[in-house]
Formats: sequence, C-alpha cells, structure tokens
Amino acid sequence: MSLLAGAFEAFRDDPSRPAVIDDERTWSWREFLAEVERIAADLEGGPGGGPVNILLPSGTRFLSTFLAAATLGRPACTLHADWAEPELEAAIADVGRFEPESPGSDDPVFYIGFTSGTSGRPKPFLRRQRSWSSSFAPAGELFSVEAGDLVFLPGSLQHSHFLFGAVFALNRGAGARLFDRFDATLLARELGQTSRGVLYLVPTMLLGLDELGRSFPGVHSVVVSGAKMEPHHWEIARRLFPEATVGELYGASELSFVSVNTEGERPADPGYVGRLFPGVELEIRPPGVVFVRSPYLFEGYLEGSEIDTPVGEDGFMTVGDMGALTEDGLSLSGRASNLLITGGKNVHPEEVEAQLADHPAVKECVVIGVPHPHWGEELVAFLVPAEDGRPEPDSLRAHLKERVASYKVPKRWFLVEEIPRTRAQKTDRSPDGLFERAVEL
Repeated sequence: MSLLAGAFEAFRDDPSRPAVIDDERTWSWREFLAEVERIAADLEGGPGGGPVNILLPSGTRFLSTFLAAATLGRPACTLHADWAEPELEAAIADVGRFEPESPGSDDPVFYIGFTSGTSGRPKPFLRRQRSWSSSFAPAGELFSVEAGDLVFLPGSLQHSHFLFGAVFALNRGAGARLFDRFDATLLARELGQTSRGVLYLVPTMLLGLDELGRSFPGVHSVVVSGAKMEPHHWEIARRLFPEATVGELYGASELSFVSVNTEGERPADPGYVGRLFPGVELEIRPPGVVFVRSPYLFEGYLEGSEIDTPVGEDGFMTVGDMGALTEDGLSLSGRASNLLITGGKNVHPEEVEAQLADHPAVKECVVIGVPHPHWGEELVAFLVPAEDGRPEPDSLRAHLKERVASYKVPKRWFLVEEIPRTRAQKTDRSPDGLFERAVEL
C-alpha cells in the first residue's frame, strides 16, 4: 500500500510505538495495522468490488476503513453525516455508478471525495494514490515531519485537509492525534504537553485557541488551509506558536498543493499565497486565470459511470482562480466566479475584504454584490466587529479609499455575529444566509 509505504519502515523497529490516538484510547502501530487488516478482510468477504462508502463519525474507525479500502485497491467514498437525506441519497447513487477498475493497477483510484457543483449538490471527484503519496516526501521536508512527531488533527476527517494530514502523518512514521470535534480547551491542554508537535488547522480554529491566552512552544510546524489567512490570523499564529514554521497552503480539492506561504502577511500584496510547492508548474493565462500542472492533480469528476476531467492535453487545469506569478511567488486576486461588476467595472471581493480586515474595528468580513438598477451590482459588506471596537461606515470608507479605487468601496454596511461557512470552512457568500442575520449600520 503506497499510502503507508513509509510507515512500515518507520514503525518497523518499534511497532508498539503509538500510531493513532483518539479521545478513547491509544493505538500502537501493531494494533492499528491489525485493525486495518481486519476491516479489509471484512470488506473483501462482503458483496461487490466497487467503492467503499464511509458514513462514520470522524475518528479511528473512519481512518482505518479508509486505509482498508486502499489495501484492496478499492476507492473509499467519504460521505458526510451532516448532509440532508436527499443530498446523501444523491451522493450514494452517483458513486454507485462508478465502474470498478481492472484489479492489479499500480495506481488505483483510492479516494472519492465531494466538492460543491454548480447546483450546490455534492459533486464526486476522484483521486489516484500517487496524487497524494508523491507529495509526502516534499511536504515532510517542508514541515520537518518525522518519526516520533505527533500530528494533531482537530478537524473532521470528512474534509481532505485533515484526512490527508492523518495519512501523511502515518506515512512519515508520526503519530496521528484524532479528535471527535474541535475543542479548543482540550487541544490546548495537549499542545502544551508536546515537545515535537505538528498542528493542522483552518484559520477559524486560531481564534478559538487565542481566546485561551496561551502559547505552545512545543509545536514546530503549523499547517493551515481551508481559507485565506488574514493579517490578524498571522498575528495570532506567531503569538501562539513562537517556535513554529507556519505554512498557509493554497490549493483545492482538485489541485491539492499549489503554493505555500511561510513568510506571513504582506500588506502591499494581500493576495500573496507563497512560493510554488515542489513539483508544481503554473501558468497565468488571459485574462489572468491560474492554470496548474503537477503530480498532485485529481483524476476528474464522476459523471454517471464516466470520469470527466478538466485536465487539458498539456496537463494543465484551473479551478477558476485569478492571480499573478512573480519571482516572489503567487498572488491571487480572486476567483473568476466571485467577480463582481459594478458600474461596468470589475471588482474582486477578496481584494476589498483583505483591506477591510486590516481595519482595527473589523475582526472578519465578506463583500458580496446584490442586484442594483443603476450599478448592475451594488457592493455590500458584512462585518464581524473586533472585541474592542464598533465599525463605523465613515471610518471604513476612509480606510478603503486610501487603499483601493473608490468604485471598490461598498455602498452598504452590515454587522453580523459571525461569517457563515460552508462545510469545507470556506466563506459562504449566499446573500440569504448573510442578510437573515445582519443589522445595517
């Protein structure tokens, strides 16, 4: 099993060393491998040879079932327990149309995950084993993950950021600490006890840890994905993890690694997402769309029984992000699908959000466009206030006019208690979800 090839070597000298730790118990490598083999035997003796549907709480059983499917060369389909019944039924029906590959492939489809399609319905995508395993060595070197480390994964394994982190940890011979749910107090207690810790996070988790007023010098690497880190996230990360390499990953379900920012925020370039990950090639094609080629790309979307791939004949593909590439690295200006047109002029809301987030009275924000008879789209901002301040429209306008063109300044301002997120912890820009909880300034 190439996903765990490194683990067999790393744990061989001491198979009693902890491999997986959950909220209930610690599993040695010997015990965890036996559990994977037991589940694989059950799956092999069951009906069919197609995808293995996993509808389980995040935890050891989820991870061991995922890896058991991989040992059999069968794709693991990670279903989400919080989906509505129609979504779940549709996802299972979609995956059921996948036709098993010929046995014995040296690089089988091993993972069927889900991303949001244009209809909002979960859309299945497929990955082959090498799209992950080929990134283990460069990621291990970048974040200094080695045998004996403990990798903390406080998010759900139903999301590929944390699932990758668990498999990656085992491949490197590190222990994987799984959590039933994000609990900042529990996580902080354990981070305070580690001497060589690696932590996987999404930016919102930084806020929860920061409220506890502690720092964690035993953490040597922090891997952040799921949303863009704003300046206040970087400030918190430096305070919490004074000895750590903090890496902000840019990628997508379809792309995996694209770039890594270990340098922090750049006030003059708020879209900066770092230098290209080893093995990644990138082209900017008119009108500024980011195209990626690498060994880490997915196989394609599952459409009926066929695999529909957006990867071109030249090996490049895009998810619609727009940006620029310089000798310093990649800077994103926004996503083509988020582009707003107001008064005939293009506005990337991410640019405005990055500048707004730098205002001392703003904790988080999102900018959207709503239909307007004159402007076409009117820019509207939704703000979570900082604890020690209340945003005032005049101050916000003045702040933005020093940093962006006047047509990029929102016309209306609203306060919200929190910014709604998708299941993947990305900003939910749905107007209905924002307006229903907002108070206009």
